[in-house]
Amino acid sequence: MHKKLTAALSVILSMSLLSACSGNSEPSGSSTLSPDGKSSPAAEKKLKIRAMNILYGAAPPENGSGKKALEERYNIEYEYIPVTAGEYNNKLGVTLASGDIPDTLLFPNLDNIFFNAIDNEQFIPLDKYLQDTKEYPNFAKIPEDLKKVLTYNGHIYGIPRLRGTRGHTIVMRKDWLDKLGLSVPTTYDEFYEVMKAFTKNDPDGNGKADTYGLAIGMSDSGLIGVNAVTAGIQGGSGALANTWTEDGRGGIIPMEFAPKAKEAYGFYAKLYKDGLIAKDFAIKKDQQLEDDFILGKVGANGSSGSTFYTAARYEKARAVDPKFELVALPPFKNADGSQGYMKFPGYFGVFAISSQTAKDEAKVKKILKMLDDMIGDEGATFVRWGVEGTHHKTENGVKALTDLGKTEGPSFYSLTNPPMEGEWIYSGTDTQEIRKMKDIVYKIALEGKPYMNQIDGLYSKTMSDKGADLNKFVADGVAKIVMGEAPVDSIDKLFEEWKSRGGSQVMEEYTAAWKARKSAK
Repeated sequence: MHKKLTAALSVILSMSLLSACSGNSEPSGSSTLSPDGKSSPAAEKKLKIRAMNILYGAAPPENGSGKKALEERYNIEYEYIPVTAGEYNNKLGVTLASGDIPDTLLFPNLDNIFFNAIDNEQFIPLDKYLQDTKEYPNFAKIPEDLKKVLTYNGHIYGIPRLRGTRGHTIVMRKDWLDKLGLSVPTTYDEFYEVMKAFTKNDPDGNGKADTYGLAIGMSDSGLIGVNAVTAGIQGGSGALANTWTEDGRGGIIPMEFAPKAKEAYGFYAKLYKDGLIAKDFAIKKDQQLEDDFILGKVGANGSSGSTFYTAARYEKARAVDPKFELVALPPFKNADGSQGYMKFPGYFGVFAISSQTAKDEAKVKKILKMLDDMIGDEGATFVRWGVEGTHHKTENGVKALTDLGKTEGPSFYSLTNPPMEGEWIYSGTDTQEIRKMKDIVYKIALEGKPYMNQIDGLYSKTMSDKGADLNKFVADGVAKIVMGEAPVDSIDKLFEEWKSRGGSQVMEEYTAAWKARKSAK
């Protein structure tokens, strides 16, 4: 229950809950959550809510205790559909095409998939609900600047999963640095030397030449695993797909062709030529890169966000090497004086509500109540810790998750969360070491002069139609440059051909939308 409810009402609702638990509840017509978050079963009709969400890690039990706890809290029949991150976009496309759309689902990005679904009227605008702060008080925590990013054709179509504005940072093996007597690098030249030492000087001490400097791979959209590396240079493939930056002439340009793109590609080509990244990097995908880093095959990772720091990853790494220790790197100082990683607008995906579901207004309001509750402190606390005695125990005033809470607590079935700041940057399984690491990462990720993807929240029809082919075309060209099959200067020719294939129209559309948004502020 929200904190502003009066003490008297809390007592009434508490009595109602006790009555419901004893089997003697009476209809009340109220849909308010009880003091521990549960709706009285007799208060309203129990609705079935289907929700599809992205999954990182192992799937929770289909009918785990955390799911049941959420069903009791919201008085719903909850069908939770988790889809692994690597398969999510494909599943999302298939789901949208099938017409069998869950009541609510996550769009991880405001991308072609999202905009096409909105244009096809598969989801409803949510503006009026966001403005109803009496019914949904926690929606007021959504920053106004973020609402502008989320606005499309004058409407907002999704409730954001709130995040901090920090982006990806470079992390590396501190234990390897210590073993080799190296300092934390502060420039790209120093970073190169560390990558060389990690490759040539046997940092794991096994007497074999089996380590590399940097985890790097390739997708159809460009380089992967190097988001923070490229972002620090402010140019080149790898700062997340479809990332645009200011061109220095009053416009915007794809990161792949930004003023410093050649500098970025030259750096990666040098790493490849000197054997400091895997020769088969072009076939490596996300999970392979994580395994290479966690299992001690490479010494640096350039795409770690706060979700990278988990107890499961540390346990996996220390099973291989008990000395495993990380250090996060502040953004490097560039020759031109620039310094800063790319920052995010404060969300990671949005939950949209299907047009089919909108035929049942009660169901729409129920979903929004759930999302609003999870954004609030009380609801978020319940999601993190679950039920006392089942999912967590409290000793000396300190909560700790039980084994059940660590595998199937409510957090494994949740949808959104409060703004990630203060205590909310931590998860219930974070050790003190991980908490300390997150504190450091959140600070250094925003050092210097961080910048944002200039097209976040903007739409280009041409990119929607031709984006996959355009991205693949550029990715293939970038791979050749990195592997030395084409000179770095060939990026100029690549840019011209990209424009002739539809890129010029993409630039016109994005630039027009970008200027319109700037003028509206």
